[in-house]
Amino acid sequence: MTRRSGGPAVAVIGGGIVGLATAAYLAEGGARVTLYEREAIAAGASGRNSGVVQHPFDPALVPLYHETVTSYRRLAVVAPGAAFALPSEPAGLLLASHHRRVAEALAAHLWIVVPDLEPEILDSAELRALEPALANDLHAVRVPVAYPVVPAAPTYAWANHAERVGVTIRLGRAATPHVTRGRATGVDVDGRLEAADAVVVAAGPWTPALIDPSGRWRPIRPLWGVVVETLLADPPRHVIEEASMDVALGITDLSAAAGGEPVDSAETPETSIVTAGGATAVGSTFLEQEPDPAAWTERILRRAATFVPAVADAPIRETRACARPLAADGRPLVGAVPWVDGLFICSGHGPWGITTGPASARQVADAVLGLGNGGAAAIPAAFDPGRFGIPDEPRQDA
Repeated sequence: MTRRSGGPAVAVIGGGIVGLATAAYLAEGGARVTLYEREAIAAGASGRNSGVVQHPFDPALVPLYHETVTSYRRLAVVAPGAAFALPSEPAGLLLASHHRRVAEALAAHLWIVVPDLEPEILDSAELRALEPALANDLHAVRVPVAYPVVPAAPTYAWANHAERVGVTIRLGRAATPHVTRGRATGVDVDGRLEAADAVVVAAGPWTPALIDPSGRWRPIRPLWGVVVETLLADPPRHVIEEASMDVALGITDLSAAAGGEPVDSAETPETSIVTAGGATAVGSTFLEQEPDPAAWTERILRRAATFVPAVADAPIRETRACARPLAADGRPLVGAVPWVDGLFICSGHGPWGITTGPASARQVADAVLGLGNGGAAAIPAAFDPGRFGIPDEPRQDA
C-alpha cells in the first residue's frame, strides 16, 4: 500500500507502540507520515515490559483499555502478517497477598472503583485448587481481566501495519522538534531541518526534554522496571500480581493501611508473573534511578518464589530493564502542546503502555488531522497536556 500524497506531512518521534500506532492512524487518515526512532523498534518499555494487556482500574483509563483491545482485534484482521493476535478470552488476574486483610481491602476498593468487574476473594484452599503452582499461604482477589502477550509483539504488529499503510520508518535517527516563531515546522535530524506540517512526540520518558529543552516542564519521569524472563515448566494460567503494587494499581498506601508489610520500593521488588509464548516474565520494580538488572535478579526471584515456589529453580532466559514514562498524576498526556502550534504529545502511560497506548494514539491522530469536532470523540480533559502548565519561557528555536 503506498503513502497518500495529498494530506499533511507529519513527523512522529518515537518507535514504541504509541508512536507506531499514532503513525498508522495518521496515515490511515490521509497524512504523509515519517516516523523517527533513535534506536530500534520497541527498544524501550514497549518491547521490554512484562507482557500483559490489563484493565487499569482507573475510570479515566478504562475507555482507553477497551478501545485498545478492540484495536488489537482489528489489527489481527488488517495486518495478518504481523503474527499477533490477542487471546480470545482474558486469562484472569489474581491480585495475591500473604495477608487476607490486604486482599479484603483491595476487593473493597475495586468494588467501589470498578464494580462491573465483580472482584472475588479467594482463600488459600480455593487458590490452590484453581492454581496448584501457588504457595499455600496466599489470599487473592480474582478479576476476569488480563491478556498475556509476548512483550514486543503488539509493537511489532503496529510497525507492520504502519508500513503497510505507507508510513516511512527511519531507525537510528534522533529527531527533535524544530520550532520557528511559536510553531513546529518540522524536525531537526543530523543537523538539518526536515519539514513537516505537524510534529507528534511519543518518546516515552524522554518526551518532555524534546518538547521543552529548557528543563522547566517535566510532567513525565522515568520509572524503571526490571523483569526476569524464566522458563517455568508448569506456570500459572492466570496473571499473578502482588496486591500491594500501589504504583501500578493506583492504590497508594492501601496495603499498609490494611496491615500488610511495609515495602521500600527502592530495595524490594513487587511480584508480577505473566506467561506468554512459552516464557514467564517475573518482576517487577518501580525505581527512580536506572538499575543494574543483574543486581536485582536474585531479589526479584526470591520474592516471587513466596507466591510461586517453582520460580526459585526455573531456568533464566534473560533479565531486562526498561524506563516506564510515568506522568505526575498517573495519566497520559495526549493532544496539542499549548505553547507551540503544530506540536503534539502522546506519552506518560506509565505501566499501561500496551494497554492504553493505541487508543491514545488514535486520539492524538484525530487531533492532528482536525477530526476532534467531526464525529470522533474529543480528548478527555484528564489527558490535556495543559493541565501541568507551561514553561515560563516557551521554546523558540528560530
